[in-house]
Amino acid sequence: MSDDGQISLLGEEHVAAVAPEVAPVPSRVTSKGIAVGDIVEIDRKGRRFHALVEAIEQRESGRFDLAVRPLDGRSTWRSATVRDVVAVWRRARGVAAG
Repeated sequence: MSDDGQISLLGEEHVAAVAPEVAPVPSRVTSKGIAVGDIVEIDRKGRRFHALVEAIEQRESGRFDLAVRPLDGRSTWRSATVRDVVAVWRRARGVAAG
């Protein structure tokens, strides 16, 4: 038995595994790595809610504002800052936004 990998049960010689081509991942803009399409947990004035990030804008001061859509209808906030974000769940790679 040789040390160079698995034995083929189909009688084929070494078959190289070909990795599928991976599309480049769009860069994440903010300091917490938040991008459009991510789900975030936001803490605003002691109230926590989950929301979908719809847009990201950068102020002249360098801070980021998020336009969000709350996943729960009881929340009325439609914007947040990166400082308000408690947790981030990233959108799966290859899933189109919108």
